[in-house]
Amino acid sequence: MSNVCILTDSTAQFTHPSFLGRERVHIIPFNIQAGSQQEDNPLPRSASVNQRLIPPSPQEFVQFYARLGREYDSILVLTLSSLFNHTMEHALSASAQYSNHATVEVIDSQTTTVGLGMLVQVAAGAASAGASLTEIERRLRVIISHLYMLFCIPELTHLAHSGYMGYAQALVGEMMGMLPIFTSEEGRLVPLEKARTPRHLFEVFQDFVSEFESPVYIALVRGMNHSTLRTPPLRQFVQEAFPGTPFSEHPLQPHLAALFGPQSIGLVVMETLE
Repeated sequence: MSNVCILTDSTAQFTHPSFLGRERVHIIPFNIQAGSQQEDNPLPRSASVNQRLIPPSPQEFVQFYARLGREYDSILVLTLSSLFNHTMEHALSASAQYSNHATVEVIDSQTTTVGLGMLVQVAAGAASAGASLTEIERRLRVIISHLYMLFCIPELTHLAHSGYMGYAQALVGEMMGMLPIFTSEEGRLVPLEKARTPRHLFEVFQDFVSEFESPVYIALVRGMNHSTLRTPPLRQFVQEAFPGTPFSEHPLQPHLAALFGPQSIGLVVMETLE
């Protein structure tokens, strides 16, 4: 019988509070640190103070491995995209240091938020049904290639903190008042286009969803600015276009807000596996 547990990070958001195998899921938390930029930072004072997402250290991962290894034979580690921060790197470093009997397998989800949560739910259900670590890993790698994410990130200074762009470029982008939209390709944020208005943003999200023939699940993750995107029209469009596809809405949790900014809006789509 399988004795696999899943260790994920605290950016994961689940489509349901309880799911098959939930007792096998463990979460290693991030820390959020407030920090100021240097005095020569070109950003205005209001934008120069940001929250930084601090990933768990290798030592923290080793501690989790040791604790979980007393109960489980195998530990599957699912982290947010390795291109968003150093979480996966630290998890791998810790697995090389860990020498107890449990097997540790680290997978780059190439996503985050609800996308990561979906993968964790699939892994937990499979483990609960008796699947081996190898079988679960093989299944997840197929699903990862069928997960898509769109993100509107108005506060580009957060991406500057993460090294995606320079501060001067972020400042210019914010001063223009546009709504930059990114897609996730193999775990990397790739600029897609800039929405001019909330209505244009809705149209971009609608066009994105329309590209799928029969999505398995669609989820919207939204930050604090509820005027940026009106949810009811998008929900209605999804229900009419895909009446059998579940659609859920989730608040942007603090760790994602620290990474992408509290006004960010994300759309996650899982398509049918071929």
